[in-house]
Amino acid sequence: FWYKEYRDKHKGIFFMTLISQIVVSAALCLLLIPLSGTFSKFLFASTDWSKVITLLILSSAIQVVNNLVSTLMRLQSKSTLYTFTNILKLIIVLSLTLYFILSAKMGIEGIYLAQVIGNLFYTLILSVYTIKNCSIYFNIRALRDMNIYGFPLFLGGIAAVMLNVIDRYSLNSMSLNILKSVALYTLAIKVSSVIKLVLVDSIKLAILPTFLKKMDSVDNRRFYSKILTYTSFVIMFAIVGLSLFSMEIIKVISTSRDFWNAIVIVPILSLSVFFVNMKEVTVYGLHIAKKTRIIGIIIVAATVLSLVLNIIMIPRWDITGAAIATLLSQLFYWVACYIFAQKVFYVPYELRKIFILFVVGALFSFSSLFLNELDLGLRLVTKTFLVLLFPFILYIFNFYDRVEIDAIKGFT
Repeated sequence: FWYKEYRDKHKGIFFMTLISQIVVSAALCLLLIPLSGTFSKFLFASTDWSKVITLLILSSAIQVVNNLVSTLMRLQSKSTLYTFTNILKLIIVLSLTLYFILSAKMGIEGIYLAQVIGNLFYTLILSVYTIKNCSIYFNIRALRDMNIYGFPLFLGGIAAVMLNVIDRYSLNSMSLNILKSVALYTLAIKVSSVIKLVLVDSIKLAILPTFLKKMDSVDNRRFYSKILTYTSFVIMFAIVGLSLFSMEIIKVISTSRDFWNAIVIVPILSLSVFFVNMKEVTVYGLHIAKKTRIIGIIIVAATVLSLVLNIIMIPRWDITGAAIATLLSQLFYWVACYIFAQKVFYVPYELRKIFILFVVGALFSFSSLFLNELDLGLRLVTKTFLVLLFPFILYIFNFYDRVEIDAIKGFT
């Protein structure tokens, strides 16, 4: 979309991509839906779930096509339209889900039926926008280039799914106390993943179009560098706050004391999100250079490393071992992306600042484990003070540039 040779063909590129995706999705539906009964019997030893699987296939096929329209809105910076349509879709899906489950008593089938209807509604309300951005166009070379670009990411995506669940699978296989360990780890994951869902994913949605628009700009390297520094600061500030108040959060979520031990690994899992964000930023160098095969290889390598680390660490340290394995895997993932991206698209990232940010943030995050024995009032005051102190500690280590300090002073 943003490469020079196609910048006067935006509508044609979108049309060609959209039609290609519709054809692929339709072909897969025609192939998979007749096999839904077979899938049901294989997975559940019964054909009772064939309707659910059919609805799942339909929902996924429509969602994939809708994702292209959503991507176009992001590329065109249509943030208001993007937000409005997605919130409206969420309201419709949620309302229909509640109706199908509570009133129609449809169970899981109702959940996926609501997804199908919600996705069809999303397609309908954006149909005018979609048509306006289409122009009949077909370029075999462009289509081939897009598929060459995308296929390694398809394989890498499969490995990425494994990377995200391999820790819980390993715990389920190797932990001495399976049910308790998996429950504690899952709770800690849910708490720490709030940062990824709310911040990292939002940042990724926002900066992708800007990253690609500026890939031929004169000042793009400094822009990319500052994006990494600023987003890392925001993420680490959130990690410090979440880690410090992890015990209070978990006590609100669960009244059972059996789950309170999950606080031990929340800082570790939260810090792994720090590297997830760094990877999301630095990997764009490989995207710009069209080196997606390298991205796929890195994801597979990170997945294998995660499995090996889990096998080594879980028998020794149980959930703490699984959390450390996740942290080290995400660290490796970022380092590998950074090294290879710098070779093909060099960016002068401020690694000294990133290192200071990580060390100070880690110390603040783990300090929560030493404060949890304090009385409630003193504990809350101390933790709040530490959260507010964090940016000022960074100032002592010369984290901020003079222009940034002047900008902050001007803002206040």
